[in-house]
Amino acid sequence: MKHIPHPFRLTAGLVLCAALPASASTVLTFDGEALATYQNTRSSGGWTYSAATSGPDPVNLAIDNVGRIAGGADHSLGFGYPFVPGSPITSVSIRTTDGSAFQLESFVLSDGFGNANLRIQGFLDGSLTAYAPVDRNIFDAASTFNFTGWDMLDEIRITNSTGLADLNFDIDDISYSAAVPEPSSAALLGLAALAIRRRR
Repeated sequence: MKHIPHPFRLTAGLVLCAALPASASTVLTFDGEALATYQNTRSSGGWTYSAATSGPDPVNLAIDNVGRIAGGADHSLGFGYPFVPGSPITSVSIRTTDGSAFQLESFVLSDGFGNANLRIQGFLDGSLTAYAPVDRNIFDAASTFNFTGWDMLDEIRITNSTGLADLNFDIDDISYSAAVPEPSSAALLGLAALAIRRRR
């Protein structure tokens, strides 16, 4: 006997697929930002950037146009700005200001004058996600970091993989997109749409 798919299953599957549209990527740059040096934290365009230290003085971050990934009108965000006195950086946080979740795709980092052994980790609501940390030495180089499946984040943290407090690097071209709903949430959306359709 030929099997005919149940209309409920078929329609639900179609609705579920329709509930998961592809999200366009956004590339965050700092080219429109004024050149300036900040202490500890700054917020712009829905994002907050901050740096922590165990030292007695503030830490520095800056919009600059010098280094391996910036020049002229091409600006980047630098942590541990070396030309202004400040304590060594132990960790860097890049997060959405309102706590909304996102999917991380890539960004570009280049080293400064500090330790180049970086560790990148993803967080959601203050908790470390299940994604394996990415460790890379970017000494004397600019490096593109690509992330696959790093979804449902609201914060990126960068530390020194050796445990030292000596971070100094530039970041630019942060590519991200809207977070993809978890399967359970997507299924509920699909079933709700199906129920509305069946009542018509």
